[in-house]
Amino acid sequence: MSLGRERETTLARLLHHTVVEGSTRYLSRDPVIKTFEIALAAATFTAASAGLWYLLKESYYTYVPLSYQYRPGTMTGYFSKVLAKHAKRRRRYRPIRVYMDGCFDLMHYGHANALRQARSLGDELVVGLVPDEEILRCKGPPLLNEKERLELVESVKWVDEVLTGVPYDLTPEFLDELFTKHRIDYVIHGDDPCILPDGTDAYAYAKKSGRFMMIKRTEGVSTTDIVGRMLMCSRNNRRFLSSGTEDLTRAFSMGHRQDDDGDQRHNLVDMDNECDNYSESKESYDGVTPRKKASDVELDVRPVTVSRFMPTSRRIVQFSSGKVAPAGSKIVYIDGAFDLFHVGHVEILKAARQEGDFLLVGIHTDEDVTRRRGAHLPIMGLHERALSVLACRYTDEVIIGAPSTITEDLLKTFNISIVVRGTMHEISDRKAASELDRYKVTSDKKILKYLKSPSNMTSAKLIQRIVKNREQFESRQARKTKTEATYYATSKQYVSEV
Repeated sequence: MSLGRERETTLARLLHHTVVEGSTRYLSRDPVIKTFEIALAAATFTAASAGLWYLLKESYYTYVPLSYQYRPGTMTGYFSKVLAKHAKRRRRYRPIRVYMDGCFDLMHYGHANALRQARSLGDELVVGLVPDEEILRCKGPPLLNEKERLELVESVKWVDEVLTGVPYDLTPEFLDELFTKHRIDYVIHGDDPCILPDGTDAYAYAKKSGRFMMIKRTEGVSTTDIVGRMLMCSRNNRRFLSSGTEDLTRAFSMGHRQDDDGDQRHNLVDMDNECDNYSESKESYDGVTPRKKASDVELDVRPVTVSRFMPTSRRIVQFSSGKVAPAGSKIVYIDGAFDLFHVGHVEILKAARQEGDFLLVGIHTDEDVTRRRGAHLPIMGLHERALSVLACRYTDEVIIGAPSTITEDLLKTFNISIVVRGTMHEISDRKAASELDRYKVTSDKKILKYLKSPSNMTSAKLIQRIVKNREQFESRQARKTKTEATYYATSKQYVSEV
């Protein structure tokens, strides 16, 4: 045993002496030679590694089946799917809820586009509807009552929930209630001004809390513009012509300005050639003075023109549901002008949708509506009316510019099973020969069905409400125009639309 240990000890000493002596000799060598040897060793290692990598790669692509080979994006794609699945599962149990409030008076496609953008920023859209008394206190009289506005908001396909009786002033207490009781994550509003009666920003607290998100306002339409068009119609269309409407028409449709003492001075300006026949003679319009040219006066505010809407294919796609009628489905067809989209339209579309599996809505051209209803109608253009109908949750598809007379070709092209009409209509003589001829084909084929209109609301009644309350709307218009002019001159900024 002792002899073996002595041998091990001797061998260890010899090995240690050899290593130490070799290291000492290596370190004492010429530095140039030593550097060269290190570089040569590194180059040899690199070349060997590259060769080995090439051989392995060639073997990988040669012998490994294609289905098992790695492709760029495989790992990142895998982790993306895992995270997306997790996010979807989480948002199912705790969806992102966004809140948007408003008056939504005289509901138009600008309101619908705002709701569409708000809905795209979350999973559930909760809409707060300001009551009539709050609107009267802060903005002036609403054109539609609260029940009518509620039905219009609920009909928009991007709305998930509606809260009624919300305050116009977004106080910290109310916002805290939204964040806790209603589980709201973000408050949404457009880039247009929302100023309280005291001059402060209605969304200041939400912005300070970091729970505010801004969307782009839909350019080319506003309630103010539409009211101007309605008053222009009431002046020149014999159906609505009455005394006392001239001043309000001027204020809305042709611009106005304020004197220093606060008295409103109207400038009669021909902004587009919308009413050329109006200025032909004094006597033709009960002694009304013809309008001046735009060059004769100076405007201090932006005039309200007939329409600044510029339709784009992207906007149509955004509003379209993209639905296709399934094979064998019962396709229901209803047509009309659908001007100034109101509760009467919503209810008849809802009733029509219940008659089948797929609701196809035909929107008549501007020329057809003007020919049948008179000057300055429709109030909204063809594409504006189409967007309003597309935003309704009961509509599956629309025909933009549908013929006013239903033909055999139309029925076959869209495989229409039944055609429905409401009992409430804008045309006074619904049984006139021209009206009956429009549906002669469907009547002969016995596929025409009349539905009792749930509401007696019409576009004409909305225009008559404006005329009846002209003084209140004059005051409201003056305040709104001044606020918007200040905003567009000092505060407007670019916001990307979603």
